[in-house]
Amino acid sequence: MENLVEEVTANMSRLNELLQQAGNIGRNEDGSITRLGFSEKYFQALEFLKGRMQELGMQVETDPVGNLHGVLQGSDPEAKSIVIGSHMDTVMQGGVYDGMLGVTGALEVAARLKDEGRTLRHPLEIWGFNMEESSILGGTFGSRCVTGMLDPDIPGYAEKLAKFGCSPEKAKAAKRDISKYECYLEYHIEQGDKLDHTGLDVGVVSGIVSIIDYKVTAKGMSNHAGTTMMANRKDALVGMAKLIVAAEERAKELNDTLVFTVGKISVSPGQENVIPGQVVANFEMRHMDKAVTDQFYADIQALAKEIPNCEFEFVNTSAKYSTPCDPRLIKLIDEVCTEKGISHIIMPSGAGHDANSMAHEGVPIGMIFVPSVKGISHQGDEYTKPEHIDMGADVLYHTVLKLDENGF
Repeated sequence: MENLVEEVTANMSRLNELLQQAGNIGRNEDGSITRLGFSEKYFQALEFLKGRMQELGMQVETDPVGNLHGVLQGSDPEAKSIVIGSHMDTVMQGGVYDGMLGVTGALEVAARLKDEGRTLRHPLEIWGFNMEESSILGGTFGSRCVTGMLDPDIPGYAEKLAKFGCSPEKAKAAKRDISKYECYLEYHIEQGDKLDHTGLDVGVVSGIVSIIDYKVTAKGMSNHAGTTMMANRKDALVGMAKLIVAAEERAKELNDTLVFTVGKISVSPGQENVIPGQVVANFEMRHMDKAVTDQFYADIQALAKEIPNCEFEFVNTSAKYSTPCDPRLIKLIDEVCTEKGISHIIMPSGAGHDANSMAHEGVPIGMIFVPSVKGISHQGDEYTKPEHIDMGADVLYHTVLKLDENGF
């Protein structure tokens, strides 16, 4: 892998080189990246970036839940912190850019401050969060611990934490006093195709969509696959398939920015010669407007009642409601792009981010997107052009300078 990284990073900018070096940790034979939260590869990346932070003169720590945290002190002891961050974990067989761009981009801000001999009035804090991606601990785990949004005492959660060598006590110890945070900025690839298809260079994020999940159980009746005639079957899998198709069609009709996904399904008893008696699937819906997801859920329930020979049960398993970015930060990032002549658009994020945790606990948030080529993310072909990597980091840097000089 070292030879590959040396070849890729030849003649690259400092940021692109750092991104490739850190982002390639966890590379698989097929070229994708697997760097799951709490894994050996995750902590290898953490230690690598911790070393870079120390080289920049930052006060650095690994917190009790495996988040990386660095601080550059400001000149005003009364000033609140300007905070920049993202996550360092990936999905299974993910890509180089998701999450890691935001952490390395934040380090580029600190490096440019050092190059230019600048000391900010505000402290600058950088977070590299653990386990932002979906897991049994729930998405945005590390940032939810930091903000105190996570309740580790819910029944059964201690057992889940123990699988990662963690505990409720450690989760609670990770909480910080975020009342001392002026704002939180996150730099990220778009993960969709809007910027790439329109040829625009930067997305100024207006907000993060709601992510609502339901566990849907279809109940039929198991029976012999060879002796039960079609007219007499109560096939739970057929019922679930009908509901999924109907829900997909309804999502298209209801709103052109509503998205619906069934990414996980299990069939019981799961034998070739037995009619499925029960099927459990995860229904996920995303939109900025809660009224839209509420209506869609009501429509799905109504559709389920029309499917014969099958009963459905719905349990809400997660509800992360939409989070607007702070209007002052949207305006500030927009102004930076305009002043620098960078083509840009104000747009929502269809993916969840650690910024969500900050916003839900009262910290003003702003986000900067750069294009994902062909809208590809969460797989090995994920790619953002080097010039966009540097451009987005430049917008982030000048946004930090404006915040430090003038506030909101």
